[in-house]
Amino acid sequence: MEQSFNFVETIGVVAVARYVFEMSLWLRLFSLDSRYGLVYYAELLRTQRRYWKDYRVQLDREITLLREFEDKEHNAQTRAMSNTSISTDSRKLNDDLLSIRNHIDNEAARRFSIYAEQAKTNGYGFQAYLLEKKVVPIIDQSLANVDSEQTAFYARIPQSIKVMIPANWHWRQLAQKVGLTDEYDFIYSFSSKLLHATPLSITTDQKNLELPEMAVFLKYINIKIVEVIELTREYQPIAT
Repeated sequence: MEQSFNFVETIGVVAVARYVFEMSLWLRLFSLDSRYGLVYYAELLRTQRRYWKDYRVQLDREITLLREFEDKEHNAQTRAMSNTSISTDSRKLNDDLLSIRNHIDNEAARRFSIYAEQAKTNGYGFQAYLLEKKVVPIIDQSLANVDSEQTAFYARIPQSIKVMIPANWHWRQLAQKVGLTDEYDFIYSFSSKLLHATPLSITTDQKNLELPEMAVFLKYINIKIVEVIELTREYQPIAT
């Protein structure tokens, strides 16, 4: 148990180090060229669009899955009722129907689903209906809003800005622009070793930071936070 907590602590420290590194990278890009503020906004729109698009795709999966469980439950209940005399065996029928519900709920729990838990109360068919009528329109509208904003943004900015916006986001390429390649290589290689199920991470027993390593990461985080604060002060409006 203690080992597990230590691992979580390690993950947290490395994740914070990676986060403050990326924040400092953005601020250094702004210092290098203020036009990177528009690159930042372009990436904001792109990530928002990807979020809503991925959410919409997941909703389609969810609705299909919920309908699938609705059909399974309905068919199983129909068979149970046709094989049981309600007048003479009502207790057995109730037990069978409860068993069917539990079986479907357990099967749903083993599938990745955001709404399966709610469906256990609302019913799988009704939960699918709620998603179609209540959630999907909101997601579609949000996606349409981002698309409209993105189209307007690209219509306003000059070509000199457009060429600065990378087609595919690569942190290392941006790190090279501001002289942070060494930091990137270390932080990302270390975090990848911990977060991804590579043969090395699976077969290595030692996944926790040793005390000297922990001290290095904590010192790094402190230095980067101070750097971030100093860089943000460059963008504070000057009082007149």
